[in-house]
Amino acid sequence: MKNGTKLRSVANREYIIRRFIAAGGQGEVYEAEDSATKTAYALKWYFKHSATDYQRKLIKRILDRGAPDERFLWPLDMVEAPKGKGKNAGLFGYIMRLRPFNYKSIIDLMKRRAEPTFGALCLAGINLADGYHSLHSNGLCYRDISFGNLFFNPANGDVLICDNDNVTVNRDSEGGTDGTPRFIAPEIITGKKSPSTETDLYSMAVLLFYMFMLHHPLEGAKEANIKCFDSKAMEKIYGREPLFIWHPTDKSNRPVPGYQDNAIIFWKIYPQFIRDMFTAAFTDGLFNPSRRIVEKQWKEAFSRLHSSIVLCQRCNAENFAEDGRVPPCWSCKSAIALPPKIQIAGATVMLNRDTKLYAYGANGLFDYTAPIGQVQQHPSDPGKWGIKNIGGNSWVYIRANGEKAVIEPGRAAPIVTGAKISFGNVDGLL
Repeated sequence: MKNGTKLRSVANREYIIRRFIAAGGQGEVYEAEDSATKTAYALKWYFKHSATDYQRKLIKRILDRGAPDERFLWPLDMVEAPKGKGKNAGLFGYIMRLRPFNYKSIIDLMKRRAEPTFGALCLAGINLADGYHSLHSNGLCYRDISFGNLFFNPANGDVLICDNDNVTVNRDSEGGTDGTPRFIAPEIITGKKSPSTETDLYSMAVLLFYMFMLHHPLEGAKEANIKCFDSKAMEKIYGREPLFIWHPTDKSNRPVPGYQDNAIIFWKIYPQFIRDMFTAAFTDGLFNPSRRIVEKQWKEAFSRLHSSIVLCQRCNAENFAEDGRVPPCWSCKSAIALPPKIQIAGATVMLNRDTKLYAYGANGLFDYTAPIGQVQQHPSDPGKWGIKNIGGNSWVYIRANGEKAVIEPGRAAPIVTGAKISFGNVDGLL
């Protein structure tokens, strides 16, 4: 559509096309301005082959339901072409919030156009799993979890989930898509099942593996040896004979050095509990949908991973501690000294020079929406460190001898072995 084109929505609002953004398999995306409020939105405009009666009905259902939460760029209004005989006659689209410029795709991550810290990547994994849990707990199935449908902020791990126009009620056989190649569950590829929350869990695990390993979990030697990667080859690798590249006993599909190096490099960086999670997802969970890793398990694992980050004192690279130990730095190979730590309700948080503490929620996980504390150096004594209260509530600091002090917002609690900090609903032991 040309810039300046005016379209009327079913809610009787006028939108003006301002610029073309991108095109995909189903349609094109434009920036559109609400002529009354001058607010910019995104408009997804369907190609003729996608502008079906079913898709129209599906959009109306999704509009009536409303977004599971604010992480979804959910349809807000439906727009239709003016009646007539023009090329757009009978076509339609929907309005959604415009994605902020600082949000990047997983493709940007793969191509190193986005360079998040491991800490931000952990938070993105948590937010991703939590977002899909919000969707699934409403009885909905996303159907097409893949590269193009997730965007994240590399600075803080916030996520936005787009292309929600394929969302259906769980196990709805009428849905218009089975997913994106490489992300589709094996039972869909072989025709045994239709999309469901269980197949969503598989696709989500593939996406998470891509995020943390920058590689596909099934693409090893078997994929490297295929000379013509056509539809039959893809069906074999991802559907009929899938094999996890790090299968604990079958080593026939290991990544090929010099060709699939990301999988080799990153697999060694992460602690064993993360490798165990992915192994379970792509061994037991590969063929048994009921054994797939659920969202809460991913959130717990990435929260633990986030808390275990240790900075290398020599090169500042992020490493991971496990069971009170940390291997030599993966980047510069130097030995790493463990920093102080705080134990909160069974979780151990490493206190690096820039570590932030978060409130502990009733669900047994940290609430990463806003930090309540931050490690900082004493302004006049560089050898002393503390945790500054940057939240809204006072803490109680309890020294090893039982002496207590109130740590008001803006003040810092000294990091001293054996001391405790009462955050209100939970205590922390230094």
